[in-house]
Amino acid sequence: MAVAFVGTEVLPVYVAQDQGIYRKYGLDVETTIMQSSAQVAPAMAAGDIDIALTAGAGVVDIDLAGGDQVLILNHSQYMHFMLHARPDIRRVEDLRDKRVAITRLGSGVHLATTVTLAKAGLEAGRDVLLVQAGGVDQVLGALVGGSVEAGMLALPFNFLAEREGYPQVVDVRDYAIPYMQGSLAVTRSTLAAQYDLIRDVARAHLEGLALAKRDVALSKRLVGQASQSDDDDLLERSVRIWIGDLAPTPYPSLEAVQTVLDQRAPEIPAAKTANPSDFVDHRVLQELDANGFLKTVGY
Repeated sequence: MAVAFVGTEVLPVYVAQDQGIYRKYGLDVETTIMQSSAQVAPAMAAGDIDIALTAGAGVVDIDLAGGDQVLILNHSQYMHFMLHARPDIRRVEDLRDKRVAITRLGSGVHLATTVTLAKAGLEAGRDVLLVQAGGVDQVLGALVGGSVEAGMLALPFNFLAEREGYPQVVDVRDYAIPYMQGSLAVTRSTLAAQYDLIRDVARAHLEGLALAKRDVALSKRLVGQASQSDDDDLLERSVRIWIGDLAPTPYPSLEAVQTVLDQRAPEIPAAKTANPSDFVDHRVLQELDANGFLKTVGY
């Protein structure tokens, strides 16, 4: 399994590993941390990984280029990244001719940054230089290290930036943009050949998610390990915000797919006519819904 980020969004995987939930379903899961959905999708296309916890953007992009990946489960509802900057930068407009760190081009962080800049009348690449830092933790490092004036962050690294003296300029959650920030993705061929295996990964993921919601102390411990922080207030806020961001159902959102298609449409003609339903496969969740599993774990 590839994980496209570190931090609070990965809680279902952290919990499933730590609490032996994967083993409960007969799974031996090896996780590989990657830097964004833009890195995950090509790795899955090459057969290097079987399944990924990722964002919707990478799957949409690779399918528009002829790939065969689908989103089978999603636990996030809206795009939620936070733009932090040096104290002298009070508004997004102040970033003109400045540098902003993102993870990678094509990632959800990249999309959030371009949307944020556009709302302030700025264009990435023309008015603001985007710097690819790698992972979200490396975005924080670039900001604190002074190589950029601002960075787009995710939980809990936004709070770490705040503690280091880099205040929040924008919370992208305020824009209420439908987006799949925490999704399970596979290739259609893997889903067809190993349906039972992928279904069991989904079951473990959902059970891990449910436990993460119920046991805040466990979630705080695991997020602390991932972010190398023992700040109780920071971890508490991060986990509570993540719980508040969870989607009401784990079905992949067609509106969230459309968000990415709309953003890509000016440069990719196929995105203008693409059907969002072509990027998702609901069969696993429909089975888990029909047999009562979703209700059992709290959906």
